[in-house]
Amino acid sequence: MTASPDPDPMFDVDAPAPLTPVERLLALAALYTQHNDRIDLLFSGRADAVPDVYVSSARRLEREALACVKEVRQLRLPPIEPVPSAVVRLKQTAYLTSGATRYLTSAQQTLPSDDARPAARPDSRRGGQYLRLARELTALAPATVVESARHIAGRLPVKAVARTTVPGMDSNQRDTLLTVARGHISITGQNEHNSRDRTVPVNVDVLRHLEDQGLVGREPATAPSSWAGGPPCDRVRLTSQGLSVLSAVIVAPLTAGPPTARPAPAPAPAAAASTRARTRR
Repeated sequence: MTASPDPDPMFDVDAPAPLTPVERLLALAALYTQHNDRIDLLFSGRADAVPDVYVSSARRLEREALACVKEVRQLRLPPIEPVPSAVVRLKQTAYLTSGATRYLTSAQQTLPSDDARPAARPDSRRGGQYLRLARELTALAPATVVESARHIAGRLPVKAVARTTVPGMDSNQRDTLLTVARGHISITGQNEHNSRDRTVPVNVDVLRHLEDQGLVGREPATAPSSWAGGPPCDRVRLTSQGLSVLSAVIVAPLTAGPPTARPAPAPAPAAAASTRARTRR
């Protein structure tokens, strides 16, 4: 990612430079997930209410989103759908982040100014409403950026998409990496995984395999709890290698993973009756 003048510890991106355009977009999605998680933890009283941190991170996100738009335009891709729509969605994400920055700035001016106050749930009468509005504006950003990255990658030459090759990856593994990139997977316990994506089922064994391969990792206690009052979850995120690998396979044709065993369907009533009739004869 590009360097930022803001000394923001929320943005330690585990990715080498320079990134390809697709890798940069995937890294941006990860930054949005970190930002949203931090605000969610604030609402649950699990993070310190220091508005400066959130304002700084939102400004960084806005700059980076606009920088990604500029980089994609410099690629001079043919104006064929879905690329133009993907660029528009990236611009909309940047503009929504700008609005979030304004709300966070309002919260910064409303909340108490001392930085030593303990973690507590924001008071809706003292800036909490601004934090909630800011959170709503960036809620869909990770998934939007990932989908834009997929559409843009489909129009790029292979060398511009990734810096690595990926032998032996199947579509189930890629789908799981995409779900991680969207910020939809957190771990609530040693063996319990929580997916917020209702359209792509997450196979725990596949997720563990990707973790063993060094493609995904856990950030302890950085995601909101999956139930009210519970402890923070571990966020599952792409590693540097995972970022590069996903960019290489994000639109590549892959083989399907091992089929899931399913019980044989019961015979239709008519077929069953016919079978009994033949048996009696």
